[in-house]
Amino acid sequence: MRLILMRHAKSDWADASLDDHDRPLNARGRRDAPRMAGWMEENGCRPDFVLSSDSKRTRETFSFLEARWGQSVPVHFSSKLYLASAPRIREIIQSTSEWLSGDQDESIQMPETLLVLGHNPGISTAASELLGHACGLPTAALVIWTCQIDSWARELTLSNCKLLDSMRPKQLP
Repeated sequence: MRLILMRHAKSDWADASLDDHDRPLNARGRRDAPRMAGWMEENGCRPDFVLSSDSKRTRETFSFLEARWGQSVPVHFSSKLYLASAPRIREIIQSTSEWLSGDQDESIQMPETLLVLGHNPGISTAASELLGHACGLPTAALVIWTCQIDSWARELTLSNCKLLDSMRPKQLP
């Protein structure tokens, strides 16, 4: 199984009156998200299922990813992932089967590749814990692991998750 932890693309701070939850992507975010989706697809890492924060910027990031992939990817948007801590992110990953049977199509199987789309500092802290060293994810960056588990309900650890790859928008050509 593969796990992808990704931070949302760059958000727009131009309108100070907006609540943090309601901030959209800026021009760089709208450019970087599809580029990252292209890299994911080229490297065989398109997810089977997405767990995402329900903020406007994560929804828009997912929309740009999915549009670049050219096909629908099942997603569950959750307020529980909005500004979630690393322990909360791990807990949500372990409850993936609940999201699959909730408001989604009953035919969705347990995903082989799971993308979790979230916010800092939690998403970077969760990545750091699985890497075994500090890792700061800039906007639209991602880290991918191969996980030696038979279910997302299993605990993810340094011993059962091996780094497969990572990418930041600034590394793309």
